[in-house]
Amino acid sequence: MLERDQIIPSNDCPTRPRAQAPPAGEAWRKSTGSARVLRYVSLLYTCFFFIEPYYRHSLTHWLWFAAFYVVFLGLYFGITESRGRTQQILFVLMFALGYAYFPFNQSASGAFVFPIVMLAFVLRSTRTYLYLLAATIMGIVLETWLFHLAWWACGTGVFFCIVVGLSNLSYSRQQQATYMLKQANEEIEHLAQVAERERIARDLHDLLGHTLTVIAIKSELANRLLEIDPQRAKQEMIDVEQTARKALAEVREAVVGYRSEGFPAEVMNARRTLQSAGVALSTDLEPADLTPPETNVLCLCLREAITNIVRHAHATTCHISLARNVQGLALTVHDNGVGSRALEGNGLRGMRERVEGLQGKMRMTPAVDGGNSLCVELPTAKPIEKIALSQQETHA
Repeated sequence: MLERDQIIPSNDCPTRPRAQAPPAGEAWRKSTGSARVLRYVSLLYTCFFFIEPYYRHSLTHWLWFAAFYVVFLGLYFGITESRGRTQQILFVLMFALGYAYFPFNQSASGAFVFPIVMLAFVLRSTRTYLYLLAATIMGIVLETWLFHLAWWACGTGVFFCIVVGLSNLSYSRQQQATYMLKQANEEIEHLAQVAERERIARDLHDLLGHTLTVIAIKSELANRLLEIDPQRAKQEMIDVEQTARKALAEVREAVVGYRSEGFPAEVMNARRTLQSAGVALSTDLEPADLTPPETNVLCLCLREAITNIVRHAHATTCHISLARNVQGLALTVHDNGVGSRALEGNGLRGMRERVEGLQGKMRMTPAVDGGNSLCVELPTAKPIEKIALSQQETHA
């Protein structure tokens, strides 16, 4: 398995991750628990090494085999745990060990397969790998001819070097492509977040720059008119209050004003995401005229729900429904994956806060037939300014 290692910042954005290939040999040095188990399982193929010593019935042959096997295991695990020049030296020694022992134990031709397989995950250049594979095969054939070895042993070694080697080469390149795609998606997501922060910063600057200037001027004028013309000063303070309330509503609208392509487009994005994860999507969407705040909240909730399904649910099907009734809107996302009662993370917490910001409710419950069911309910939308005023009066 190829793993993430480093994030190299670019010059134009110090914190932006750049998609890059994982360091050579990192797949063998750092692995998940299943990959480490696979290393030991692969050693089952060394059982063929025991065939010739068994039939020779020679203690000397068994001693030489024991010495070979100990060195072989040391090199094998050394390669999986090392990197750089040390790893290169161990590869050379492993090939040399195979060529040195092959004439004495022709059933050990599989010793060439192990370094060939590991090189598929270590070398970044496919051409270099193919050259080394060809050189290994030529070496086996040449050694068989020089020492008059059995051609069946030569054929066995060559066959498995080609088949297993190329299979693992294909798999490793697929893993590299998956890794690069994941890195690219993370970079795109990061750039989108940066763009959204910049948008909010620009909107707040445009909104508050003018509004705060007006408030400052009117407050200063009211202070000067307080003794000269109290009625005029009172009117100026009323204007200041109205301007502040309007600014509050505009700030709320700017912050939640997520510029999306709309809920249908978000559903299409969800379909593509689920399809790439092998999850079948079905929908039941009633036509509904959504206000910008509703679109913002529903799009972000749907995106977070799909992300949780892909990352944690291990689901095979997902159903999305959207309906509007007298009380308001109801979005439901149901999957047949692994039900969870885990603590609410940042994503769900942020989702709940957005929903409650529109006086709505959110429920995440395990479904009766397995999986999870997310329900988001939004009341009939009220103008943002009225919401802001009612909240201000509540705190007063």
